[in-house]
Amino acid sequence: MRVAIGFGICVALLLSACSTPAAIPPTAAPAADSAAPADTPAPPAAAASGELRIATGLNIPTSLIATQGTNGFNMITYGAGETLMRLMPEQQLEPWLAQSVERSDERTWTVTLREGVRFHDGSILDAQAVADSFASSWANLPGAATFVPSDTEVLVRDALTLTFTTPEPLGGFRYSLANWNFVIHKPPVDDISIMTGPYRPVELVVDQEFVLEQFAEYWGVGGALDRIRVIRLPDANARALALQSGDVDMLTNVPPDIARGLPPDIEQVSIPGTRMHHIILNHTRAPFDDRNVREAVSLAIDREALLQATLDGQGQVAVNLYPASLGLPLVEAQRSDVARAQTLLEEAGWIPGSDGVRTQDGQRLEVLLYSYPGRPELTQMAVAIQAMLGEVGFAVTVEEVSDIVETIEGGAFQASMFSIGVQSDPLYMPAITLAEGGAFNYGGYRNSVLEELAAQLRAEDDPAIRSSLAAQVQEQVQADTPNIYLATPPLITAFRQGHVINFTPNPNDLYLVTPELGLGA
Repeated sequence: MRVAIGFGICVALLLSACSTPAAIPPTAAPAADSAAPADTPAPPAAAASGELRIATGLNIPTSLIATQGTNGFNMITYGAGETLMRLMPEQQLEPWLAQSVERSDERTWTVTLREGVRFHDGSILDAQAVADSFASSWANLPGAATFVPSDTEVLVRDALTLTFTTPEPLGGFRYSLANWNFVIHKPPVDDISIMTGPYRPVELVVDQEFVLEQFAEYWGVGGALDRIRVIRLPDANARALALQSGDVDMLTNVPPDIARGLPPDIEQVSIPGTRMHHIILNHTRAPFDDRNVREAVSLAIDREALLQATLDGQGQVAVNLYPASLGLPLVEAQRSDVARAQTLLEEAGWIPGSDGVRTQDGQRLEVLLYSYPGRPELTQMAVAIQAMLGEVGFAVTVEEVSDIVETIEGGAFQASMFSIGVQSDPLYMPAITLAEGGAFNYGGYRNSVLEELAAQLRAEDDPAIRSSLAAQVQEQVQADTPNIYLATPPLITAFRQGHVINFTPNPNDLYLVTPELGLGA
């Protein structure tokens, strides 16, 4: 579904796509009833003992296969999947399925696995299974090779030990092992990937509901819940009402304006996130193939005003591609200067028309800006940006679409609102959003200097040198304005007071469900 949003109008949408249940093994619960029409979604079923119901406005898995699309991210988020390394709440790296990861020489890393880890089918995690998992990720996920090259030599040394020899030095190797592209998995059975987390996937109603059950043979502290039911409700107000009525127990990624209106009996946890809200610009199409136009857009946007209008003043203004919450030294690359924006547009040949819209050789400066409802503040930001760009001569149309990746991944767009969770590895953002072949480089950006800096970041493991390289990456952003960085939102989770216990917030929203998360009385 697509909805065009006119100048100054903000629309709240409740979207629901048609549903197709995934295959379910015999031990799984029966499939949910078919969904009601999109404008009147069926209410969630009543909670059973030990069942946690989580409502989200974000995409849930598109299938129960971990190596399709971004399903691996969701599998980790909801407790089904695990990686060899992970990022803890303080954003420090820690072994997860690995017992240790040690550098043997410039290009070789030795990984020793934990003992006693079992897959959801009861089989033991061993070095061969990990090697097979990496081969599967490389074969099915184009973004995986961005972090660990697909021509890396993987050798099984014994049941619990394997070595990775990369074609070039890879200083950020440990960070790469925490990337969701490398969620450890076995081939699917009945279209469900076999993983190692405290909960195993059992049911999916596409775009509506994702169900997991406790895995009794989990290697760590066992999951405290019998079942987890993740319900997708794109409308933020509908999610808030479901929480207040008791139809769900927990909300993720709560918009600040919604959080402000929740009653006192709803507990809220708000922490600085590591997510970056930004605009992806298409460098292969006019007008954003012109650097002056790109910089003019950045200069025309008042980011402090965006925070006030869309995030209730919470969060942090973005000045470059890294969120301030990562703790990296920041180079101020993007700021507000309307007069300078107008000058740049005139230098690029865009002349104000009688209606205030600039033209060049008879072509109006028109931009279609996509957004999506999963993070409602993005559309609110888009509408505010529409007005800001109108002040300097753009004619912007905002169009909200239900599936933003499907809309822009083929390159048939001009500009799109987008949000990405950022890892603390300084390589992550340039590699995944700006490097050639990056999973989220939908705008076709190319920069030879940045490619070289990314290559150096991949090779280097000295923290001080990596920080210096990250500063140089930011200088390239300052010089070229590849995308428009807007804000880092707060990460707000809400739940019924006393009903949800042992919730540990992590600034990286890859990690939501932990084995300790449970239900109170």
